[in-house]
Amino acid sequence: MAQDQNGCRWLQRIFDEGTSEDVQIIFNEIIDHVVTLMLKPFGNYVIQKLLDVCNEEQRLQIVFMVTKEPGQLVGICLNTYGTRAAQKLIETLKTRQQILFVVSSLKPGFLDLVKDQNGNHVIQRCLQCLSNEDKKFIFDAAAKFCVEIATHRHGCCVIQRCITHSTGNIETN
Repeated sequence: MAQDQNGCRWLQRIFDEGTSEDVQIIFNEIIDHVVTLMLKPFGNYVIQKLLDVCNEEQRLQIVFMVTKEPGQLVGICLNTYGTRAAQKLIETLKTRQQILFVVSSLKPGFLDLVKDQNGNHVIQRCLQCLSNEDKKFIFDAAAKFCVEIATHRHGCCVIQRCITHSTGNIETN
């Protein structure tokens, strides 16, 4: 149902107009399929809407599902539809635990993400939404691979956003 247009719209309407119990019922049915849905043309909209209305415990379960396997979240970010759901996930992260799981899953794929037409938007969303401490991995990697990133058609956008979102403080390790 979440993968076709009519079912997708119906589920989104339930999320908008239903109760927290309705959200929980739908959540229970789709949590095991969250990764697949994020990668689908209509399923990604269901997950985005779910991220808007779910509680923190449900969001943490979603984070666990997308970070369970190494490289899984990066793969979602590189996908045309997955990138949208991943950006919404980043926008809605609230707890330290959620943020740490997502950041630790994105770190190993940083170069792949910044050089990808979809993935670079996820890194840019991190720059917009995460705290200075949580986005430090982006600045560190951007500094380390500066020339490689700056000379890439998608990477240069990330470098520009790094400059825009920097605080001017330089720390060396």
